[in-house]
Amino acid sequence: MTDTEEKILAASIQLFAQKGFDRVTTKEIAQRAGVSEMTLFRHFHNKLNLFKCAYARYNNTPEFKSVLRNKLQGDIAQDLLTISRCYQEALIKNQKLILLQLRNGEMAAENNPLSKLPDELIKLLTDYFTKLKGLKKIKGDPLTLSINLIAANLGLFIMCMACKT
Repeated sequence: MTDTEEKILAASIQLFAQKGFDRVTTKEIAQRAGVSEMTLFRHFHNKLNLFKCAYARYNNTPEFKSVLRNKLQGDIAQDLLTISRCYQEALIKNQKLILLQLRNGEMAAENNPLSKLPDELIKLLTDYFTKLKGLKKIKGDPLTLSINLIAANLGLFIMCMACKT
């Protein structure tokens, strides 16, 4: 990713979080990034694509992937605490993205990358739960367990954010 793209993405995240997707113009984003509007379009084509790229860039949480791949011990209670702590840390790290979600309810759900569950995270959790099920340590559908764990953690995070305001 080029420096110009990084500047544009950082500016877009700030403005989207402050104003919401519909209230921010590409001209404002370009000005904040210190580039021309044409440069923004050359790199991202349109505002929706810029939004999706910004989400993908700033939602990357390699620490969380590392925990799922390397730090789980097979002790279900301890592993679920570890997963939940790490996910909460990732959510805190990405607070601006969460604000985007809350402020961008006007964007059609099918176009809003924030309205989709993190597929890679679900896959990693489902793999973990599938292994536990194979070892007869858990019952139930691994995919359902994964989605429920993500939803519970996201709900806790949103409640904590609401208490701070």
